[in-house]
Amino acid sequence: MVWRPKAIHLKEGTAIRGGVPIIFPWFNSGFEGGHVASKKPKHGFARNSFWHYDKEGSSDALLRYTLDSSEINADILSQFVSGPNPQFHAVYTIEVGCELTMSLTVYNDGDEPLSYEEALHTYLQVGDAEQSQVCGLEGTDYLDTVLDGDPRCNQGNEPVTFQGMVDRIYYSADTLELRDPVLQRTIIVSKQGAAQTVVWNPGEQAGNAIGDLDEGEWRGFVCVEAVNNRDCAVIVPPHDSHTLQQTLAVKH
Repeated sequence: MVWRPKAIHLKEGTAIRGGVPIIFPWFNSGFEGGHVASKKPKHGFARNSFWHYDKEGSSDALLRYTLDSSEINADILSQFVSGPNPQFHAVYTIEVGCELTMSLTVYNDGDEPLSYEEALHTYLQVGDAEQSQVCGLEGTDYLDTVLDGDPRCNQGNEPVTFQGMVDRIYYSADTLELRDPVLQRTIIVSKQGAAQTVVWNPGEQAGNAIGDLDEGEWRGFVCVEAVNNRDCAVIVPPHDSHTLQQTLAVKH
């Protein structure tokens, strides 16, 4: 179900294409004061960081990884919306079986509320993006970030299709179906702890311009992501936690 490119480039500080990148604590370049910000690195530091494998907390069917704020550069941490000295630790688990479940839990270890954006940036494998459809978002409002000003639009009664670049933030956390006539299967995507869903595919022009993909590789995936961003950012009280979870299943 989960797509990966033909080549994966492993380099410290560089995001890995494909799989399920963990987006935290801001989405894209961040959002602050009602406006798109200019935070770096893009999509936050979590997807570029080395997470610790918790051998004792893992098993054949469960993988557990951790990341602590004490390991992150202070200049990067200062970009948090909720304050310059956030204290937290994050736990990421992957449960494998008839379904694939991924969970990101962030614990606020400080004495002040912790605010952040997050996403499980899931690349789903399809036979051809242009023939695939995402069903379950009919009638839902979304922000179209391909257009200037990110206008709020409505999906109407039709499923989401991919003719050219699609990059949308839907105000829905409903269970969705990614229908794939080429591979003759449907991937079911369900979420917990999410207020939104991002749907993305770069399309031909932008997809072929992505440096770490071969020409045409953009056709092999559609991203459907459990998200909390912009006006739906998470606020975790002191000494509390929040979990974002996404589960994938297949039906033929």
